[in-house]
Parts: sequence; C-alpha cells; structure tokens
Amino acid sequence: MRLAPDRFGIPVQSLAGCAVIRLAISLTGIWLAIGSTSGITAADVSPHHVRLQAALQRAVQAHQAAGDQAVASDWIRLGDAQLRSGQVDDAIESFEQAIQLELRSKPYLWQYGIALFFANRLDDGRRLFEQHRQVNPNDVENAAWHFLCVAKSKSLAEARRMLLPAPDDARTPMQEVLERLKGGDDKDILHAIDAATVDRPSARFYGQLYLGLIADAEGHRAAASEHLNAAASTSATHYMADVARLYAERIAADQGDTAKANRLD
Repeated sequence: MRLAPDRFGIPVQSLAGCAVIRLAISLTGIWLAIGSTSGITAADVSPHHVRLQAALQRAVQAHQAAGDQAVASDWIRLGDAQLRSGQVDDAIESFEQAIQLELRSKPYLWQYGIALFFANRLDDGRRLFEQHRQVNPNDVENAAWHFLCVAKSKSLAEARRMLLPAPDDARTPMQEVLERLKGGDDKDILHAIDAATVDRPSARFYGQLYLGLIADAEGHRAAASEHLNAAASTSATHYMADVARLYAERIAADQGDTAKANRLD
C-alpha cells in the first residue's frame, strides 16, 4: 500500500499534551525493562525491534520539537512510527488527531485502517478502507484488508459479497490475490510468486502476506501463522514488512492464549 502525500498544514491547537509525554516516558523505560525485568540483553533483541524503537524515539522527539506548531502530517508521521513498532492504540490516537486537524486526510490514511483492524475496531476499519478506495481505486491490498474486517465482523460470505473492486493493479501477485478473495485455493498465487521471484523479489513477500491474511479471514489460524511468519522473515524494512511482522506476532500471541486456555480447561 502507498503512503499518503505529506500535504497537510493546519497548526495544532495545543494537542500534543499528555499523549506525547506518555510516549516519551514509555520509551525511556524500554531498555530498562529489557535489561532488568525480562533478563533479555540488547544482543537478544531483533534488529527490526531495535530499528523500530529508534525510529519511534526519533518521531517522538521530532513531534515534541514541533510542539504547538505541529501539523497533521506530523501526527501522521508519529502514528506511522507507533504502528510499525506495535503501539496500536497510540497510533490510532495520533491518526485521529491528524484527521481532527485536516478532515481531508482521512481517506488517504489506509494505515489508520490497519491500526483499527489490530485494535478490533472492525466496522471502523471497514469504513476507512471503503473511503480509501475513493482516492485509490486500483489497490488490491485495500480490498484485502476491507475483506478481512468484514469477514471478522460479519461472515466470510458477507466479505465475499462486499468485496471491493480493484481493477488494473499490475503488481505481482495482486490480481491472483483479488481472485483468491472470491474463493478457491492458493495455487494461482503460489504459481505467480514462484514465476516472478527472480525479477520481482517483493512478489514472494506480498504473496505470503496476503495468503496469511486470507487464511486468517477464513479461520485457518495455523495456515495464517505459517504464511505470515514467511512474510515476516523478509529482510525488507518497508512499511508493509513491518505490518507483516506485527500481524505475525499478533497471530502467535492469540495462539499462545488459546493454548493456555485449553490447558486450563
């Protein structure tokens, strides 16, 4: 999915306040918590975790420096860093501050929709992806996340009935993903990524990500975990690679909670 343009310029009316202060305090304690309470050393923390926490700290510091002169795009950049580092609720707060400042930004904020999904605000996520289609009508990824929200909040049949059109997305394997959302099996996606990997290495990542999303929507959690872990294993550091890692972590945590509940039963 593509980031919205950096184009919003209405000053904040003293909105930074306690949300940014809370973020700064939480960042101060990250390495203390890692070292003193969990027994994990810096060498045990993944490079992606270190990268994302550093990016989050830079975003918080930049936002604090802007102060009352912060604009909607400043809140969006902060929300992006929060979401990518797994701070979903804080990301939602930042995106909503941006929207409060510049309502026209809302349809462009597909990342806000992803955060809403992770927060289980599924109807809000569905509506956001429907709005995003008005400004980005050819994006199969948008259709996929909309599909996921509807499948989780209503039913798989309703998700297929409400599937958003996304014509002419030329990226491999997006047309195969769009067809798979309608039903069937995974073979066309797998064939497309196998055929394209040499000249389009991102195809395998996106194929595995959306195979995982579809499996999750269809209730196949083990298959979802397998595909999402494959996507999360990429060395890429772009936005959707970080989303895939967050998604894989959420699925793993849910599976752990389910296993624990079954043991208690």
